[in-house]
Amino acid sequence: LWDAFVAANRCVKQVPTLLTMMRAMKLLAARSAISVRPRRRPRIGWLSFMFLSIIIYTQAFHRAPCKKIAVKYQFQFSECYAPNINQDLYLNEASFVMAHDAATGYIHSKNKNNYENSINAIANSGGYVESWEDNDDGMNYNNYYDGQDQGSTWNKVSTGLLALYGKTQVGSVYQQLNDGARALDLRPKIYNNGTIGFHHGSLINIPLTSITLGGLLEDAKQWCNDNPKELVILFHHELTHEAGYNALSSEVYTEIDDFYVADDDGVSTNDDEESSNDNGYNDDEQKSSYSYYYSGIAKLKQVYRDHDVPYYPCDMLSGITVGEAMGLADLSKLGGKGYLLAVDRHDMYASFCGKANWASDELVTCHSKNDERDETSQYQMCTDRKNTGMNKLSALQEYVLASANNDATDNAYELGPPADESYYPFNQIQGFWQVDSTSVTIGVTHAASTLLDDNRRSNVNAEMVQLAYDKKFTKINLFAMDNVALNGNAMFSVLRNGCGQSVITEDDEYFVCGKNLVMPHMNVSQRLPLFWNIILIVVYSSLFIMVSVMLIQAFGLRDHGPQDHRVECNGVLI
Repeated sequence: LWDAFVAANRCVKQVPTLLTMMRAMKLLAARSAISVRPRRRPRIGWLSFMFLSIIIYTQAFHRAPCKKIAVKYQFQFSECYAPNINQDLYLNEASFVMAHDAATGYIHSKNKNNYENSINAIANSGGYVESWEDNDDGMNYNNYYDGQDQGSTWNKVSTGLLALYGKTQVGSVYQQLNDGARALDLRPKIYNNGTIGFHHGSLINIPLTSITLGGLLEDAKQWCNDNPKELVILFHHELTHEAGYNALSSEVYTEIDDFYVADDDGVSTNDDEESSNDNGYNDDEQKSSYSYYYSGIAKLKQVYRDHDVPYYPCDMLSGITVGEAMGLADLSKLGGKGYLLAVDRHDMYASFCGKANWASDELVTCHSKNDERDETSQYQMCTDRKNTGMNKLSALQEYVLASANNDATDNAYELGPPADESYYPFNQIQGFWQVDSTSVTIGVTHAASTLLDDNRRSNVNAEMVQLAYDKKFTKINLFAMDNVALNGNAMFSVLRNGCGQSVITEDDEYFVCGKNLVMPHMNVSQRLPLFWNIILIVVYSSLFIMVSVMLIQAFGLRDHGPQDHRVECNGVLI
């Protein structure tokens, strides 16, 4: 019994379900009987079984709530369980689902009337809307292209249309993390009043009334508090300032606190500068050191310091393991719970720490114009899944596979993993439809769609999960997705259950990983076209009327008492 118990105890972190535990205990008991007591088969008592089951439920990740069938089936283990991440992995070998432009999830979804009003406004104003701040979706559509030539008619038209394609996520950061994301792509913007909000490139300035950096951090901290075994990484990218370039290019002299951790007494110390610092003070005189930082980075540092979230430069995460990263991200040192950190290059634009694999000449959009020689169709649309959509999907699959499987290169304009992993600690795979003015114009005017609609109708997230499950990628580090609310947990489950990614290994005798696990059942979430919706309404209405008439007639006959039902056939009563 003890041998079986010890063997099972070594595996508790690998068994996320009660059923798997029951099978494992039987195998372990049989193994123990053969190696220790060949003439007796030890029996595992219910007390030990219950004790081990409790340990399992406290060790593995459990997505809560786990009530909806659509959520449960996205996990390869029952009841929304997944094994913990392997902390011995190097950070650039660990696989994370990244929510692309996560802050846009705080923008309220548009309704149909607002969508139509926006299109009409574009048409009526000659292609440009001066101010849409009061729209129901909460977007601020003012001045997307700061510094660009607003005199160009096409720029004005494309600016208004692109606004409809700015929302990439659904729900708050807490919801996105619950939907499988473990990395968040953030685009901070500093306003003249000092508040830090977010933007989506040149498309959208997310209103401060929707979310600020501080509010987003509190949502992320709350999720980490509720899921204290998971590591969450915030990636900055494309820092901007309301006042423009000059406001970012200036430098300020501020305290260095990136390397500070809390000791057992909760006092901040710096192991790297125990004896002295740049100012010539020793530890008895001063615990901190100071240096010059770009003003934007200094403001970001202040917000992270105020909210007790670690914020590091890229080189701090280069060449370290997941366990070491969790040590840097440990919120318990700052009075919190869980593992959360933010990272960028600490340069003027708070640049991304990894290779983005954004090759402008090879980008795959959802909508495009066909070659003029092709007379079969004027446009290619990813939402046309039976015809041109298949070509689009194949092109996107080639793009994402090249991002991971091509020869290593540090050329930012070529697809492939980075060659210099010290400069690029992460490699991003962009598994979503890219956006340009042509794609947006076709999507809005011909497909009556938005970015989230394109994602859902093309079923692109499910296709990316299938690629990952089939092991088509040499290595996955950061897999960026739009709309992680749709099949994000399926991607998380496939990545986490990859052999070597969790505490379950390929050589494990009792537990399985990778393709030995069942493929997640994904939510396609396809809407029927309007025509078929009308047909269904007519059919169901007809059935309802028929049943109602039959019931009325039946009750009428019953009120007339017993009936002598006879049928006459060829003059003969039956």
